[in-house]
Amino acid sequence: MRGSELPDDVIGTSRTAGVAESVIREMTREALRRDAINLSQGIPDVDETPPAIKEAAVAAIDAESQYTITWGLPDLRNAVADRYADWKGVEYDPEMEVTITCGTSEAIMSTMLALTGPGDEVIYFEPVYESYIPASQFAGATAVPLDITDKLEIDFARLAEAAEDASLLVLNTPMNPTGKVFTREELEQIEEIVFEHDLILLTDEIYEHIVYDDDYLSPVEVGDLAARTVVCTGMSKTYSVTGWRVGFCLAPEYLSRELRKIHDYTSICAPTPFQRAGVEALSLPDSYYQRLSESYERRRNQLYDGLIDAGLDPIKPDGAYYIVTRYPTEETDVEFCYRLIREAGVAAVPGSSFYTDSNADADWIRFTFSRNEPTIRDAIGRLREHRWW
Repeated sequence: MRGSELPDDVIGTSRTAGVAESVIREMTREALRRDAINLSQGIPDVDETPPAIKEAAVAAIDAESQYTITWGLPDLRNAVADRYADWKGVEYDPEMEVTITCGTSEAIMSTMLALTGPGDEVIYFEPVYESYIPASQFAGATAVPLDITDKLEIDFARLAEAAEDASLLVLNTPMNPTGKVFTREELEQIEEIVFEHDLILLTDEIYEHIVYDDDYLSPVEVGDLAARTVVCTGMSKTYSVTGWRVGFCLAPEYLSRELRKIHDYTSICAPTPFQRAGVEALSLPDSYYQRLSESYERRRNQLYDGLIDAGLDPIKPDGAYYIVTRYPTEETDVEFCYRLIREAGVAAVPGSSFYTDSNADADWIRFTFSRNEPTIRDAIGRLREHRWW
């Protein structure tokens, strides 16, 4: 191709230097290439989506295929505010404090770009969902990861020390990849540190309805945290519509005003027909959410027991739809995952992809149980049949 020679000057900036493609999505592509069962990326099966919201999206294509208001369809913002007042006990003004984004990932990115920059420090707990790492870098902020791998417990003395120079704390609950749900006691201590050190809290609550006991709390339900918190959540996991890209961002007006600047010029608006379907989704009865958790709890137990039977060492999660497990070989986690696809026909995610250090060592991998029960059963059968460990 003409002009294909590389230019003499370095292409890119410090914002993108060292950022690699998503390992999670890389494993999905490898699974597709080798016709493996994909238990790497959190993609539900097609029949998981409630029919009523699919019908609403189809109907909206004919009637509502143009831009909405940048902040989102007014009916959807009203529905979000109403439901979250019920669910979390916090009143958000749908006009000024609710923003509909292109998925939760965009909500997180817009928040990070708007509220942090060069000279700021961003704290998060590792192992961590991989997108927080480049989001911090794109903003020009310095990442301050705090490792909780061993017992999934926060060292609050370390957190308080890190908070002295930080401006933002990221909290994912339920947590990806571990399934940890932060307790009321932990959130109360976090609240003390947030106010003592003048932090902003960014919460990723995309798995808020996939929990397995009655102890789950949103951070905004604790003390006065709502006044300093940006809640990032959305439709993807709760309604099994990961490709629709409709997120909800709830925050006090002084925070929403800033993140909306980024959202406006990067996304304009989320897909209009899927926003309309979101209004229908938020009208579903409470029984829907109960059935959702019960369904995933069955699949959690199915995969957990199956991994034990296959000779692995899983940790049972309290929320979300992932299981992390250790494996008894000397292979690296990356080597183990690629061999798992080649020889067992099952895809998982290397644990090292959930750490800021690109050379991090991890002796564990992550599976998802977002797939249906027959698919999980088939994956367990392959693991048993083709195990080399």
